[in-house]
Amino acid sequence: TTTAAAESTAPAESTADSTPANVGTTDYDVDGDFRAFEQLKEKYADGYLVTLEGQMSNSGTKYTICVKDGKAYESSTIQGMKSYYVYPGDGKKYNVSEATTTYSVNGADENDWKDSDILFGAALDFDHAYIDTTTNVVHEYYNLDSSVSGGEGQIVYGFDGATYDLKQVVLLPEGADESSAVYFTVDSIGEADDSLLAVPDLSAYTKE
Repeated sequence: TTTAAAESTAPAESTADSTPANVGTTDYDVDGDFRAFEQLKEKYADGYLVTLEGQMSNSGTKYTICVKDGKAYESSTIQGMKSYYVYPGDGKKYNVSEATTTYSVNGADENDWKDSDILFGAALDFDHAYIDTTTNVVHEYYNLDSSVSGGEGQIVYGFDGATYDLKQVVLLPEGADESSAVYFTVDSIGEADDSLLAVPDLSAYTKE
């Protein structure tokens, strides 16, 4: 059933109906020069705060990611239990578990924050795009930076065909089938929240 579900939600081009009558309300040209990803990158060049929900194998996991000025915050909430880590730019990574009220601190190099930059950190050159005419979602495929993602593959951004709002991010590992893809639905995206990027108050936590 997992594979069947993956196939039904995966951005597989074979499912796209190419008949012009079903092309929805987008003016996107897959062969044109406009890329919704580039517009997104320009809008949030100074940082962003995005909330996402994992689909498929990481179903129900809620993520909050904030990136700005070489700093990053990333939290995950699974069945109500939240843990997060912060790179506040002081050469350290703070790992905090609210469920167990414990924390640890590790050294971090100046580029470690990029691992949290889910929107822009791992995308290299544009590969191709296609329009899912059933949902009116524009899918843009970019090659993954293996030094960030840990392996070859592609990252797929799904945009609303009418507004170009970001709807979905999918990580497709090289050589893996669609069921191995990692899907995220975008709940919200906006400006970065500086308060998340500060060294956390750990006075009520126990160091591991």
